[in-house]
Amino acid sequence: MNRPPAGGRRDAWVHHGFRAGMVAGIALAVPLMFPQSTPTGFDGIDPGSVARQTINADFDFDVPKDPDRLREQQDEAEAAVTPRLRFEPARADSSVERVNAFFAQLDSIIPAAEARVAADGLPAAAGAALVRGEVRQIAGGIGIDLSAEGVIDSLQVEYLLDGTSRGQLRDELAMAFEGLREGVIRGSELADISSVNVVVREGSAGDDRVRPVGELVRLGDFTRAAREGVGDRLPPGGAALFQQLVLMGQPTLRIDQDATRQAREQARAAIPQVEGFVLEGERIITENTVVTEEDHRRLLAYQARILGRGGARTTSDFLRGVGMVLLVVSMLGILVFATFRFRRDVYEDLPSFTVLLGLVVIVMASAGAVAAAGGSPALVPVALAGLLAAALFDSLLGLVVVSTITGILMGQPYFAGLAAPMVTVAGGVTAAFAVHTIRTRSQSWVLVALITAAYVGAGLLLVLTGHYVLGEMGTTAAFGFLNATVCTGLGVGVGLPLLEAFTRRTTEASLLELSDMNRPLLRRLAREAPGTYAHSINVANLVETACEAIGADSLQGRVGVYYHDIGKLERPQYFIENQPRGLNPHDRLTPWQSAEILRDHVRHGLVMAEEARLPEVVKDFIREHHGTQLIRYFLEKARAQQGVAEVDPSDFAYPGPKPQSKETGVAMLADAVEAASRVLSNPSPERIRALIDRLVQDRIDYGELDDCQLTYRDLRIVKQEFAHVLTGLYHHRIDYPKPTAPADMPGGPGQTPAGEGAGKGDPETAATAGEEGPSAPIDLEQASQGDTGPIPALDSLPDSGAEPDAEPDPEPDPEPATEPEGVASGRTD
Repeated sequence: MNRPPAGGRRDAWVHHGFRAGMVAGIALAVPLMFPQSTPTGFDGIDPGSVARQTINADFDFDVPKDPDRLREQQDEAEAAVTPRLRFEPARADSSVERVNAFFAQLDSIIPAAEARVAADGLPAAAGAALVRGEVRQIAGGIGIDLSAEGVIDSLQVEYLLDGTSRGQLRDELAMAFEGLREGVIRGSELADISSVNVVVREGSAGDDRVRPVGELVRLGDFTRAAREGVGDRLPPGGAALFQQLVLMGQPTLRIDQDATRQAREQARAAIPQVEGFVLEGERIITENTVVTEEDHRRLLAYQARILGRGGARTTSDFLRGVGMVLLVVSMLGILVFATFRFRRDVYEDLPSFTVLLGLVVIVMASAGAVAAAGGSPALVPVALAGLLAAALFDSLLGLVVVSTITGILMGQPYFAGLAAPMVTVAGGVTAAFAVHTIRTRSQSWVLVALITAAYVGAGLLLVLTGHYVLGEMGTTAAFGFLNATVCTGLGVGVGLPLLEAFTRRTTEASLLELSDMNRPLLRRLAREAPGTYAHSINVANLVETACEAIGADSLQGRVGVYYHDIGKLERPQYFIENQPRGLNPHDRLTPWQSAEILRDHVRHGLVMAEEARLPEVVKDFIREHHGTQLIRYFLEKARAQQGVAEVDPSDFAYPGPKPQSKETGVAMLADAVEAASRVLSNPSPERIRALIDRLVQDRIDYGELDDCQLTYRDLRIVKQEFAHVLTGLYHHRIDYPKPTAPADMPGGPGQTPAGEGAGKGDPETAATAGEEGPSAPIDLEQASQGDTGPIPALDSLPDSGAEPDAEPDPEPDPEPATEPEGVASGRTD
């Protein structure tokens, strides 16, 4: 899954099917990230705001009243309900019956007591006491206390003993209780009634009639009126009994709690719960108008009905969920196709592909949270996705990621309209292209400022087009600054280093840090191998200029070349640029040993790069800058010693591989050209161009550039840039006359005859002569490969048009006296 399919159909299905499964999983998950309670996307429309869209009803629906207003109206209706009273005239009859029962008991008990007294022959006093005791006991049974021996109590007892008096008292009570039939109510119940009228229901099936509360007779008023009505018709004893017995009267009116509660519930239910009705096709909200309270209530009612129908505005919208999934699939499909077509390396590398889709998922999840909170589109961290995608891969892929995210957001109801895509595109695209403007992490505030400016510009444009009011522009600017700060901090400070490690990719920020000449490896190279250090700097200048000209990564080329020869730190003295003149340790080695040392600087460089944790893109320069070239000087020297048939050329070839990128291909050419140009005498522009042409053509002929995607057009531009830089580097300087010593004056002491000692003062001859005289000439091609040997003394590119770089047969080296430590003798595998 993390490699290109080997060619079999099964491998292709697994490779591409796994990525398609990732896309399908994300497409199913994204709709769930957005709040399901707002499927219609109307939450952004509030009273007093300007509507961003026109909304028409897709079906008929009622507009309910505001809950607070409805509750207030129901409370008012409940308070206005007239209490229900039940009239029970039977309670008057019951009162009369209780009094009659009392007198009937007296009528039976008194004669019986008198008969017992007579039968027992009791004295008159004892008999009277017995009868009075029976009367008091009966009176106590109904709550009349006649046990005291006072005058009133005695009079009452005496009154009850008389049959005629009892009859008169019974008649007065019966007449008084007839007043109960007019309706009498307890005062405590009447105090609970706050209304002016009451409804009196007579009987279970009687008609209800409204009576003023003021006309209702309290039970206390009834008893008081009855006592006053008796007047002087009864003697004192009878009047006292009347006042007590009249209390046996029961109220005939009482509050009917069940009927009252039912009436109040009916009153609450009678209040209409809707305040209007909207017909299908009727306008609810008009775009670019101020939303009123009534409009908002109508819109909320519409949304509630939509939710009640399962989140679909019309019956054909039941497939809305499927459509949303297809939308995400289509937008991700564009991203995957662009990656597959233009950045196959990202598509084939599973970690990189995962990061690309993961950025979309992270932003979608954040957008869902923003939608759930009712936040501004400027809070969606699309800048984070654009920034990281551009930094890890390139700005165009970052642009595609931002476009994919914007397309998905436009399909979400909450982000419908122009505002959300305008704001997200502004922030995301600016982040994708501006991330390459910062050269160090400390310049992150420049990126924050640019992204914030993009949000401000988007807000201003929305104001000018009527989609935003001025206040919303300020909100967008504030949230945009917050978003830019958080995205830049997380992206540059946290996300980018983690994703670099996860994808094993190197960003510009990391390359810029590696280009610091105070890095330990570069400082060590400058101190221990100054010639190699100077060579690397010169080659880096050539590579950077050429890569810029052909559109390759100039920063990657420059940094990679800084480290391409760090392996020479293992044995710096064995490389010509670090050797003092006349001292060549290769004179003591066999050709195989010398070739092995030269080959090993690639292996040693990779080991050092691994220890220093240099990224793979830098290691590529170490392993590819020589490709699979032959170390020709020592190969020919070995053949001269043992014959052509006895020498295996693979013992004298660099391990490779050949350059795999444009940057490493340019580095190979620059490495050769810079090394050869150092030994070029009289470096005129023509001779420099001829040297460059020969070295480039040689790499082409040997197939070293077959895998690096350099075109002939690229090579032509590269050669032009090399010539331009080297011509400036080796421009002709004015020869200032040297002061003449007295001994050199004509006729002075030590004067040399004309023509004698010629060449001793020649700078080129002096520079190429060692302690034992001039060394044997070597080819510029060998010098360009970094091969060492005798210091070059031959100008291989004469002005006369002679064949350049005529390579003489090298003289065989003497056998080495001793073998250096750590260098194997003979051939190497």
